[in-house]
Amino acid sequence: MKHKTENKKTLHASRFTLHEKGFTLVELLVSIAVVATISASLFVGYGTASRNFDLKTNAFKSLDVLNLARTRTAASLGASSYGVHFEQTQYVLFKGITYTVGDPNNIVYALSPTVEIANISLAGGGVDAVFDRITGKTPQSGTFQMRLVSDTSKLRTIQILASGRSDITESALDPSGTRLFDTRHVHFTYGQSIASVANLVLTFPNDSVTQNVTFSTYYSGGVFDWSGTVTVNGSAQVLRVHTHATSGSSADFSVTRDLRYNNKALNISLDTVSMVNYAADGTVSAGPIWISNLQAQ
Repeated sequence: MKHKTENKKTLHASRFTLHEKGFTLVELLVSIAVVATISASLFVGYGTASRNFDLKTNAFKSLDVLNLARTRTAASLGASSYGVHFEQTQYVLFKGITYTVGDPNNIVYALSPTVEIANISLAGGGVDAVFDRITGKTPQSGTFQMRLVSDTSKLRTIQILASGRSDITESALDPSGTRLFDTRHVHFTYGQSIASVANLVLTFPNDSVTQNVTFSTYYSGGVFDWSGTVTVNGSAQVLRVHTHATSGSSADFSVTRDLRYNNKALNISLDTVSMVNYAADGTVSAGPIWISNLQAQ
């Protein structure tokens, strides 16, 4: 009898231990629900950031193509004018004064699936901007928008000026009153001729990244104008470098480096000559030689 009692006690203790170490079905379901909720939140956040990145990248790429069309025209490449044709899901760099579907000279730039072109409003009512071979100007000045397909309130407005220059004029991604202006635009004088410059050199010293931009590709008629996006260790840096005036012995430059789109330290040089240096927070300083009249706005 004593033996049976001890066995019952042992069995009871074993069951008790198993219960203490295990999970009930309710506890298991609650744990799964918590993990699923956290995963869904992370996925939504990642998706939003990814779409915003797509919008920014596509908008600035369209600026690159507009500037390329203007530069090719000013250089009289192929003895022709060039223009850009806009559609909802793509834009096309074309040769000549009229866009023709299927022309072998066309270069098609498809938008990311998350982004679309909308509200095209160009002078003359068309969807093409063509640049003049002599002046680089365009009679099709106006605006169009790049926006998210999933949220059309998130957008970039691209303005094409009659002078032929293009820029992003506004953004609905940032709340009003949060725009950062410090060193967004920097102007300075480079005290040497730029006619023989080979490369605009963008160096991100803290990330060991350097990008060379062929100067002659964006230099025509005494005007240099480059804009683009450089990806630095997964972070897109959006920049524009251009001249306001040039002579045989100097050039007035402007650099656009908005703190909303740039968070990396940057050195900008012409070949081996340093022009301006940015800290990651936007603090800017002039290169050691040939730079004067540095003004930040």
